[in-house]
Amino acid sequence: MISLKTALTRTSFFVAGSLLFGAMTLPTAGVHAQTARTVYVNSAIGNDGANAGSESSPYRTISYALQQANEGTIVRVATGTYSPETGERFPLQLKSGITLQGNDSTKGQDIVIRGGGGYLSPTFARQSTTIVAQKGSIVQGLTITNPNTRGTGIWVETGNPTIANNTFINNLREGVFVSGNAAPRIANNVFSRNSASGLSIARDAQGEVMNNVFDNTGFGIQVSDNAAPTIANNQVLRNQDGIVISHSSRPILRQNRIEENVRYGVVIVADARPDFGSIGNPGGNTVKSNGLADVFNMNLAMTIATDANQIGKVENSNKPDVAEAPIEAPVVEPPKTVRPTTTKPAPAQPPKRSRAKR
Repeated sequence: MISLKTALTRTSFFVAGSLLFGAMTLPTAGVHAQTARTVYVNSAIGNDGANAGSESSPYRTISYALQQANEGTIVRVATGTYSPETGERFPLQLKSGITLQGNDSTKGQDIVIRGGGGYLSPTFARQSTTIVAQKGSIVQGLTITNPNTRGTGIWVETGNPTIANNTFINNLREGVFVSGNAAPRIANNVFSRNSASGLSIARDAQGEVMNNVFDNTGFGIQVSDNAAPTIANNQVLRNQDGIVISHSSRPILRQNRIEENVRYGVVIVADARPDFGSIGNPGGNTVKSNGLADVFNMNLAMTIATDANQIGKVENSNKPDVAEAPIEAPVVEPPKTVRPTTTKPAPAQPPKRSRAKR
C-alpha cells in the first residue's frame, strides 16, 4: 500500500502548476474571519467538554465539534489522526455553511480522517461514507480515507459545497461521490489509490472539477446518468481508465491532461456526449500515450473534436458487449472485449451498463 508521503511526492509536480489558478477563486477560512466562530480540535490533547473548543483547550473529536457548530462556524483540525479509535463517530455531518479546515499547504498530509459510517442516500440507498457535505460547507486541507467495504470519502447530495486542497487516498470505493442535483466545487485535490474511482458524478449533478490530480486511482473520473459537470485543468494519469462517461451525461472537458492510463484515456458509452470544444471554442485537452486507445467511443452519433484538442488514437465501436463502468463497483477482472484477434490476452473493458442502486 502506497504511503501518503509517497503519493503526495509523486503528484506534487503536477499540482504545483495549478495552485495559482485555484488560489484566486477558492474560499478560505479568512473569508469568515470577521463574523465566524472558530473552534479547535486536537485528538491528542483535546477534551469533548462543555467548556472546551478554544485553541488552548480544544475539543478531542471532530464529531463533537460539529454537533456544537452552527452555520458559519470554522472547525480547525490539528495535526493527528481522527478515527473510531480516537472517538470519532462516522459519518461526519457537515451542516450548511460550516468549514472543516486542516492544512491547505500540505493538502492535509499530517491530518488524517480515517473511518466511515452508514448514510441513507435519497438517490443511492445506504452507503458508507466518511463525510456528508451539505450546501455551502467547505472541506479543505485534510487527508480522507474510508477503509470500509465500498467506502466513500465525501458524499455530496445537494447544494454547492467546496472541496479543496485535500488528499483522498486508499478509499475502498471512491474519494468523492456527487449525486442528486448537487453542484460542488472540487479543486486542487489529490486522488490516489482509491479502489474504484477518484471521483464519481451521477444523477443530475453539475458543478466544477478543476486543477485536481487523479493518479493511480482505479478510474480517474466517472460521469454517469444526466450529470453535466465542468471538468477543467486536471491531471488524469496512470489510472485503469482516465475518464469514463456514460448514460446521457454531458460533461464539459477543457484543458485536461489525460495520459498514461492503462487502458483508455476517455471512454464514451451509450448516449453520453462530452463537450470536447470546437475550433471556435477549443477544448485544449491533451489525450495521448494511453494503453489501448486515447479515446474509446461507443456513441457513433458523436464525432470527437480532434482538431480542437491534442488527441492521439480514437477507436470507435458500437459493439453491445463493450459496456460502461457502473459507478457502484470497481472493475477487478477483465471481462470480454471486442477487438481484432491477437496473441495477447484480451484487455479489460468497463462492465455492463447499469443504473441499479448501489
